[in-house]
Amino acid sequence: MLGQFLEYSVAARPLATSFEFFESLGFKSIPVNDTLPDPYLVCFDGSIAVGLHDRAQLGPRLTFVRPGLRDYVRPLRRLGVELTHEQLRDNEFNSVGFTDPGRQEAVLVEARTFPPGGWNAQNVAICGELFEVSLPATDLDESSRFWQALGLATVAAGEAPHRWQRLSGRGLTLGLHETHCLPGLSFRCQHLQARLEYLVAKGAAARSGTPLADRAQPSATLSSPDGTQLYLFEGGAQ
Repeated sequence: MLGQFLEYSVAARPLATSFEFFESLGFKSIPVNDTLPDPYLVCFDGSIAVGLHDRAQLGPRLTFVRPGLRDYVRPLRRLGVELTHEQLRDNEFNSVGFTDPGRQEAVLVEARTFPPGGWNAQNVAICGELFEVSLPATDLDESSRFWQALGLATVAAGEAPHRWQRLSGRGLTLGLHETHCLPGLSFRCQHLQARLEYLVAKGAAARSGTPLADRAQPSATLSSPDGTQLYLFEGGAQ
């Protein structure tokens, strides 16, 4: 139903500042096509593509590719998905949008806007290994049912430090957290304190702790110039 996950889309103004930030973390650029009306850059770390868009939007979007998009609008509605926008004319790049129960926006587009990214294993990823896109879920059960109906399957769950559930599918691993937090990208890494000191020395907005971990678990939060949250956990994160 969703198609394949394409990118974590954020509003970035100016583009160059956000691009330089992600490049400093080891992300590499991917050439994009001219399908979209707004200026656009993509950064890739071997696991996830972050789309930097020179446009106004309320928060990060989860963007998926669904070829033959027009044929899937009716099935989405049958699932009770309320579309927040429809762009389905013959002379335009088709897309539809909706929000999950936690108000996270998702967008389906009819075709890729950049080619699949390659990755050299020798590249250094400062943040470590991505293990989920983390989202707040006011009602965990409701959010879980919503995403499962769209094709994701539960792969892990827990009760501490709050109720959480991890779902996977369509090229995406999604972490739903029944706590107050901002959406973000969560990474596992070794030598977290040394990484944090390096980031602070480089002038990054980084601090110890995350809203997703208890005080006993070493973690850190890194904020990009555009407000993207990156949550870093010492290697033992679930």
